[in-house]
Amino acid sequence: MPRICEKSATMETVITHTVGGILAGGDSSRMGTSKSLLVVDGMSFLERIHRTMTAVFTEVIVCGGSEIPSDGVLIPDEQPGHGPVGGLLSALRIARGRPVFVTTVDMPVVTSEAIRSLAEPEAQGSTVRIAQVAGEDQPLFGVYGPDVEPIARTIFDEGRRSVMAVIDEVDDVTRITIDSSTLFNVNTRSDYNVLIERYGL
Repeated sequence: MPRICEKSATMETVITHTVGGILAGGDSSRMGTSKSLLVVDGMSFLERIHRTMTAVFTEVIVCGGSEIPSDGVLIPDEQPGHGPVGGLLSALRIARGRPVFVTTVDMPVVTSEAIRSLAEPEAQGSTVRIAQVAGEDQPLFGVYGPDVEPIARTIFDEGRRSVMAVIDEVDDVTRITIDSSTLFNVNTRSDYNVLIERYGL
C-alpha cells in the first residue's frame, strides 16, 4: 500500500525535460459531483495530485475543468466534453516540443515514485510509456513524446476520443507494471468510500 505523504522535491532532482499534465476535464457523471473537489485527508483530489506532480516536474498544468490548485495553471481542453484526447492535445501543445506526462484527477494516491518510473528517461520522438495494472493498459497514466501530437490530432479530428486509439497508431510503446493500489481510480461514490476506508483518511 503506498504512503500518502510525498518526499520533498529537494530530495530528488526535479524533472525539467517533461511537462506534467493533470487531466481534469471529465464531467464526473458517475460520481455526480466534481472529482477535482472531492476531499481526502483534508485536501482536494486536485490539490493532492498537483502537489505530487510538482514534486516531480518543474512545470505542471491542469488540462480542462474549472478548478485551479494553489499556484496552478489551468488550460482548456481542445474541445470540452470530447474526452481525454483533447486534454492530451492541449498538454502537448503547451509543452512546445517537450514530452508530457499525464495523469487523471481521479487517482489521488499516485506516488512520485510511480510517476518517475514512467517519466524517466526523457521520452523522445513518438515514444509512449504507459502504466499497466493487472495486465490492463492505463493510457491516462503515462508519458507521451512530442511527436505524438500530430498522431493525436489526426485521431481527434477523425472524431475518435479514446487515447488507446492514439497508442494503437504509435510504434514505440512500453508498458510498465504499476501496483493497483497506487493507481486506485475513483469513479463512483462507492469507489470514494472504499478509498476512505482503505487508507483510513
